[in-house]
Amino acid sequence: MGVRHQRKKNGHNNIFYTIIAVILICTVFLSLVGYFYNEAEAEAYEMLHLQTKQIKDDLILQLKSDRENLVTMASFASKLYGDGESYNLMFDSFKPIGLFSNIGILNPDNVFVTRRGSIDLNGKISFADEAAKGEYISGRIPDLTRDGEEIIRSAVPIVSQGKTVGVLYGVIQLDTIGKKYNQMAKELDAQLFVYDKESGKFVIDTIDTNPGQLSELQKREYNEGYSYEQLITTDKGFTSFKSIRNGENLYVHYSTIEDFDWGIMLARYESQVFAKTHNISKNLFVDFGLMISIMALYLIYIMFVEKSRSAIAVYASAIRKLLLEVNQQNNNVFESLKRVREFSLSRSAFLVDSDGEDYNYILPSKKEQLISGEDRNYLLFHLFRYAAKFHKTNNSTVGFLYVKVNSRLQKENGEFYEFLKQHKIDNISFATVINKNNHISILGVVNSKKSKVVRALLEDVAICFSIAIYNKKHLSRTELAATTDSLTGALNRVAYKKDILVLDEERPEDFSCIYIDVNELHIVNNKYGHAAGDEMLIYIANTLKEVFYGHSIYRMGGDEFLVFATNTRQEEIKKSIAVFVEQLKTTTYKVAIGLSYRAQNTNCEELVREAEIRMYEAKAEYYQNKDKNSTSRTKDKTYVHSKTGISEIDTMLSVLKEHYNGIYRVSLATDNARRILMPAYLGYNENESNFSKLLTKYIDETVHPDFHRAVMSFLNYDAIRRQLADGNTPKISYKKVNGEAVVLSVYSLEENADDVKETLWVFAKE
Repeated sequence: MGVRHQRKKNGHNNIFYTIIAVILICTVFLSLVGYFYNEAEAEAYEMLHLQTKQIKDDLILQLKSDRENLVTMASFASKLYGDGESYNLMFDSFKPIGLFSNIGILNPDNVFVTRRGSIDLNGKISFADEAAKGEYISGRIPDLTRDGEEIIRSAVPIVSQGKTVGVLYGVIQLDTIGKKYNQMAKELDAQLFVYDKESGKFVIDTIDTNPGQLSELQKREYNEGYSYEQLITTDKGFTSFKSIRNGENLYVHYSTIEDFDWGIMLARYESQVFAKTHNISKNLFVDFGLMISIMALYLIYIMFVEKSRSAIAVYASAIRKLLLEVNQQNNNVFESLKRVREFSLSRSAFLVDSDGEDYNYILPSKKEQLISGEDRNYLLFHLFRYAAKFHKTNNSTVGFLYVKVNSRLQKENGEFYEFLKQHKIDNISFATVINKNNHISILGVVNSKKSKVVRALLEDVAICFSIAIYNKKHLSRTELAATTDSLTGALNRVAYKKDILVLDEERPEDFSCIYIDVNELHIVNNKYGHAAGDEMLIYIANTLKEVFYGHSIYRMGGDEFLVFATNTRQEEIKKSIAVFVEQLKTTTYKVAIGLSYRAQNTNCEELVREAEIRMYEAKAEYYQNKDKNSTSRTKDKTYVHSKTGISEIDTMLSVLKEHYNGIYRVSLATDNARRILMPAYLGYNENESNFSKLLTKYIDETVHPDFHRAVMSFLNYDAIRRQLADGNTPKISYKKVNGEAVVLSVYSLEENADDVKETLWVFAKE
């Protein structure tokens, strides 16, 4: 037991540790991936910050350089103006420089002069306003010389003798500034936006050839912690929102371009930010998937091993149970060998010992291959020789050997090899047990298809087989007498008391109790003598053994028998009862039968009590209908008996009174009641046509006031039906005003548990 328990514990531990390892690996992997992504995000923001500063510094340097050039040209224009010269000399000598593609001068009369000529801008621009602004650079504004075009103007006043005589403009084409910084943004693998903070219009937009404006970003879906308001109200920082182009997140750094009242934003898509991390994660996922696959395969292997162990445990448990009852059922050894053969998927299973005990179970379809006679002696001789050699070499009590018909065996023992081949034996797996007297037991299987796992089962139950056979051979008559009824050969009450403890602990499924009472035994004894009565009991006991073969049969008293049937469906038990009753029809013997059943046993005594009550009901009906055919009733089926005298009623009443105060059959549909061969209990003038009224009066007059409410709850027939339908037995313990303790139990007499009408109400002494 200790070894099995340790194996089972180790198997469970392996599964547990594997699951824990998988969880830890997943946790570490996800944490690692999360760390990589967090680091990538932080690195992306830092990189955006540095690159934004790089572009901003370049743009500021370029704008300031262009302004210095414009200031120089304004000085030259001032000199020309002071000398009375025209500006043509300056226009003719101008070549595009920096970002400027052209220049022009606005005169006080609002006439704009360029190399191509003069344009009257009255109504479009105000010289006074422009002169008042001083030096400045505009955002994206309309080109006053060309309809539909937009430019950027850099302005420097032309001052002569302290008076502004003109405003010199350097014209920056949007495509000129865009082309330069588009290339820079492309090299940085980023998107660049420069905008006029006052108007919000984009000066540079590397995404759209027709630059938009900042307010368009108000409609974007910002990620948690970021907002449009934050973007427009702070000078610099980070933000993130979803792109309307592809739905990806954009990671953005924004800042103010000092001295020019411009803003700058540099952005990257999520796929750009995490491109490297995605590759790392992809490789990690591949490694992780491979690792998880290996762990999953290992877990499947462990679960397969555990499943095999579980199957071994189930078979071993069933075999041990059969072997424990080997003295009660002669075929239990063969049943156990049958289980061994089933598990091993073998041709046959066998058990032999050095004292000459020899058992064999073989597939019915392989009966012609059963080895017998001298051939069997030859086979066993070699197996015992292998076993003796093994135990001598290993000095162990239990051993396992595997004989495979192969070239190795052919070389070692050619004669035995030819013998096995002749009998179509491919392999033999067997466990051996040796005791202190050098007595050897061998448990084995022939041609097993599960030779790799059958060892565990054979080693597990080999000792049980050895002990069972030893007990079967050496159990004394005194020990047999202790649990066996000497007259009928059935188990006695001593065995019954022991067995109910085991059955309550093991909680077998499909568990039935059949309570049998022999009618008119004392009449047979009085009329024909006790020998006739004994013959009657022996016949009934033998019939029970034949019909309920493989189940436990007890003689409970002088004329009472009880059968415990496990792992057998209720319908099969009912068929067996019908066969039993049918066989009795060939005799003059009559019985009363009560049956109770549970899908799983929880309390043997409760089950016996229920069966006993039903038996008494059947017995009562038998005597109440003495002038006609009587019935013996289980829960839903009747059995016919012949007429007998009434003299046994007093005897039965005396027995019932020792256990029960009153038994009533109550119809929940009509509220009618009928006493079951018992004195009036609820009242001497009982009105059995109104049971609820009768019970109410009984509660008021007899039940202790502390229990009134509890007992009154049993008048709720709907609640009683629900409990019975759920497979429960409504039950309550209470006290009467005289201090006597009573247990009230309600049993169903219907086959259909969902529609209970007929019930049995039992008032028993506690």
